[in-house]
Amino acid sequence: MSRLCELREAGTVGDVIVHLQNSGLPLLGEAVSRMENDLAMAKQGQEPLSDRLQELDKHHVVRYREIIALCEYLDGHSPFETKHGVKGDQFENVLVVFGRGWSDYDFNAFLEMVGDPHRNLQKRDRYERYRNLFYVAVSRPKRRLALLFTQRLTPSAMTTLTNWFHGHPIQDLGSTL
Repeated sequence: MSRLCELREAGTVGDVIVHLQNSGLPLLGEAVSRMENDLAMAKQGQEPLSDRLQELDKHHVVRYREIIALCEYLDGHSPFETKHGVKGDQFENVLVVFGRGWSDYDFNAFLEMVGDPHRNLQKRDRYERYRNLFYVAVSRPKRRLALLFTQRLTPSAMTTLTNWFHGHPIQDLGSTL
């Protein structure tokens, strides 16, 4: 069992399977045993591998730790989340990444709209949607908040941030590149 634990941390999927085949404990499922046998026979006979066996062979070189991390992520244990996904949650420290990769939200435009008392009613729905998501994202930390904008912010948007976060450091990383 201790060897299996070592392989789970430092080995590959193939290492774990070979160990389980050699030790016999725990027993591999019938479908897994059959596929592993088919792969071994095809490789031994130097036959071309079917698509399914090629896929299985590629999985053998994946670090087993990556499989564990995938399972943890799928079970909801991830340090990463979308802005929509954190609603109602609280975290010690939060880094919020604002980018222009998603066309539904333009946070530079939102920050500009904040400083525009004459924004028209046509933009009001968009403004409220941006504002609500911004609030959800920045109100999650218990201790520390860091904002990273991956798009260049206009001077008007920077003024809004400076006013909101007065007394906290704001750095334009684009100007240092």
